[in-house]
Amino acid sequence: MTSTSKNNKKTSQELHEEETAELEAIRARVKARRLRAARELAGRLQVKPDGSREFIRFNSMERLQHQILIGSFTALGFTGLMQSFSRFNVVAWVINILLGGVETLRVIHHLAAFVFGVQAIYHFGEIAYLWFIRREKGSMWPSANDFKDLVATFKFNLNLSKEHAKPDRYSIEEKVEYWALLWGTVIMGITGIFQGFPMLVTSIMPGEAIPISRTIHAWEAILAVASILTWHMYHTVIKEKNKSIFTGVMSEDEMIEAHPMEYRRILAAAEFVRKAEAQGLDEMSEQVESHHEMAELGTTD
Repeated sequence: MTSTSKNNKKTSQELHEEETAELEAIRARVKARRLRAARELAGRLQVKPDGSREFIRFNSMERLQHQILIGSFTALGFTGLMQSFSRFNVVAWVINILLGGVETLRVIHHLAAFVFGVQAIYHFGEIAYLWFIRREKGSMWPSANDFKDLVATFKFNLNLSKEHAKPDRYSIEEKVEYWALLWGTVIMGITGIFQGFPMLVTSIMPGEAIPISRTIHAWEAILAVASILTWHMYHTVIKEKNKSIFTGVMSEDEMIEAHPMEYRRILAAAEFVRKAEAQGLDEMSEQVESHHEMAELGTTD
């Protein structure tokens, strides 16, 4: 009885120690993740040789995607709308005399659609990776702060308040544009495939699907082009004169004006990393996390 009781007591103590060790390992992993996230955010702050600071808004891949988007979208919009309005004599003359005929337009349109589609698949893959692998919503995900910014924007525009909205990484206008682009991409993609493969589609669906898809495709194209020429051009070119999608960076004054919340987060992250490295928490957390990962693989003693 006594021996059994001592063994049970010892086993309980060992279990308690194991639970404590596991909790410490979890805390270490959380610290390490926080440090990595803070370091990634702080990395957007760059100090120039003259001592002024600039902030990275978009990396090279994001800028490349945008340039490809500009080219493919412009080609799709132009060639698509020219075909949609080819019934007008002036448009027909331009197509036949200056552009080499409607077949040439169709070839360009299909090539641009292919490029646009490949980029869309790549981008949706990035979203899937962000959501399901990194388990993060991403900066474009709607938040409660967006509603506050929307109200603040209305109040400011109506002269009911002197305070601007205070956006984080993306403003409410940018988020609306982004989600509209995603929605439009899906609609245009589906209706475009319907028109590209009519025989296959009508073998599954009623024949009316083709003219309906053509109408939806045309009107969505008009809406998309009108949105870019008015909403997007106004907010980026006229209102904010924002060149960061081409240069990749914003000055400190531009960040304070356009993205004050992100500006504060970047400075706070830089300070957090500085203190963590000064205290040796960075190295300690990485060592503990590495030890835990090796333990999960069964490679530690």
